[in-house]
Amino acid sequence: MNTIAVVGAGIVGLAVTRSLVDAGYQVQLFDPGAPGEGTSLGNAGLIANYATSPMASIETLKALPRELVRRDASLSIDPRYLSRLASFGPRFIQAATPSRFARHKADLVALIQDAVKAQHRLLESLDAPGLYADTGCLQLAYRGDTLSQSLETSAEAKRADGVDCRALTAADVRDLEPELSPERLEGALFFPSTRHLKDPLTVSRTLWRRLERAGAVLHRARIEGLAPCVDGGWRLVSALGEHHADQVVMCAGMANQALMKWLGMSLPVVSERGYHVRLDTSVSLTRPAGWLAHHFYATPMEGGVRLAGTTEFTAPERRADQRRWDRLKGWGDAMFGRSLTLSERWMGVRHSTPDGLPVVGPVAGREGLYLAYGHAHLGLTLSAQTGELIRAMMDGSPLPDYAQRLSPARF
Repeated sequence: MNTIAVVGAGIVGLAVTRSLVDAGYQVQLFDPGAPGEGTSLGNAGLIANYATSPMASIETLKALPRELVRRDASLSIDPRYLSRLASFGPRFIQAATPSRFARHKADLVALIQDAVKAQHRLLESLDAPGLYADTGCLQLAYRGDTLSQSLETSAEAKRADGVDCRALTAADVRDLEPELSPERLEGALFFPSTRHLKDPLTVSRTLWRRLERAGAVLHRARIEGLAPCVDGGWRLVSALGEHHADQVVMCAGMANQALMKWLGMSLPVVSERGYHVRLDTSVSLTRPAGWLAHHFYATPMEGGVRLAGTTEFTAPERRADQRRWDRLKGWGDAMFGRSLTLSERWMGVRHSTPDGLPVVGPVAGREGLYLAYGHAHLGLTLSAQTGELIRAMMDGSPLPDYAQRLSPARF
């Protein structure tokens, strides 16, 4: 039987494992931590059907200088990380040109449409509807925000992308979520078909139990070395010893970068850290509410509302920045119109590409080696479709047109 090693037990690695196990492959999963307890633990929990526009755009480039000098900036670039951004930055600027942005956007729209359907199928296959809610989500517009000046135009643009979206007045928003403060609130975009998770970690654990029953094996070990075998297949090295597999799928986020150095490879994927806080204060919220000007969402979850988001380009190993938690709290105070108390603080490391599309596909010249990372803010949303794409690539099944644009070879 064809044995496949999946490196990384976050939501992407678990979803890849699911697709391969369902296709009859024998899967060995490697991660030093428990399934779902890394970056996948701390996201905002949204299946982001609305995320149809790549970050690399002319609008982003125009807004970047102003954002970086704001005292309460939600986006930051650590000067100590600039050397690692040397190949990412120029490619980001190239990806923002109108022609490339249009091409990447078309691919992302098609990918998101497939991914949302695949993610819904995955969640529904767990036979646990209490894990998620179909209450839609809001993107709030406050006085002075760019969004407040273009609500109906923005709604029309989303509908053109095939996303159900409505522009709401401030009164409409308050009818849906009466605990939101009316102060400076201008309205919102409402996405009625957006699904969100009530606890991302519980979803990962539930999926892993299903996979374990189906025969997947987890090795609690960090893969520290990777090399092709002379007679075919791959040799993986960990503290537990050597492991062999016919094929390898690398789903380990930024840890992929270190492993690829063993093979003389490097891709322009960078660390983009995110933060969350959980509110101890009793706040009633029916659906996620995002404040896009500050790049975060307030999501109702088991145990309380989670404020998750922001963007910090810095080395994965650096100590968390307390100021980012403080800012999340401050924005939450403004959103709900009262001082909130926190019961949890968290930071995790995303992995981002310059063109806003993930890296999914085989590595040229390295038979049997596949990459599945670079999902940035969309790891949860794209995870199930990533698994479907990897399985189709291994099986030789037909692929959507956009799959070739996800290839590692594009860099």
